Amino acid sequence: MAHTPFTELLQKDLKTLETNLRGLLDPHLSKKEHLSLLNVACGRGDETGVLAKLLSEKANSAHLQGLDIRAAEIDQANSRWKKELESKASADFITHRGDRLLDLAEIGNPDIAFLRHQNFWNDKPVWTKIFDQTLERLDEDGLLVITSYFDKEHELATEALENLGAIQVGSIINPNSRALSDAPGKSVDKHLAVFRKKN
Repeated sequence: MAHTPFTELLQKDLKTLETNLRGLLDPHLSKKEHLSLLNVACGRGDETGVLAKLLSEKANSAHLQGLDIRAAEIDQANSRWKKELESKASADFITHRGDRLLDLAEIGNPDIAFLRHQNFWNDKPVWTKIFDQTLERLDEDGLLVITSYFDKEHELATEALENLGAIQVGSIINPNSRALSDAPGKSVDKHLAVFRKKN
């Protein structure tokens, strides 16, 4: 039996992510002159093109800031996306801990924070700090978007965010989520949810 190449699977996943994020964000994201997005725990930033496209539909200019603790992945993200993005959007990526966001004055107060495949149950105290500091960093009308591999983890992450004062304003269960074989019940962007901070 022939296997589908990983790059083809990745492109399908990203196309599905684009469709679902557009549906999730459109009711809550107003058009602005400029939009900024913070991608926390971004790894190689595979979704950067999708995020830049969605922001460019809502703004005349956009900037994406990615961060992750893995320096090799950040190097890959910088090498790729500083060249590939269209002129309306720019991106840069730094090696930094997500639970120390408040140390980074230069990231300002983004309009959107994005955490793809958050890993809440791997380390609840650390991820609670990441969620808390991400919410604090957001602009007063900012949105926090998460995706999750697992049902239970999504439930736990949602509960943690609501305990921190976030208000869930939308969610999607992805009908086209691609199952992964490394753990039972795991699939790509299985759940998506968007939150506002309580003002």
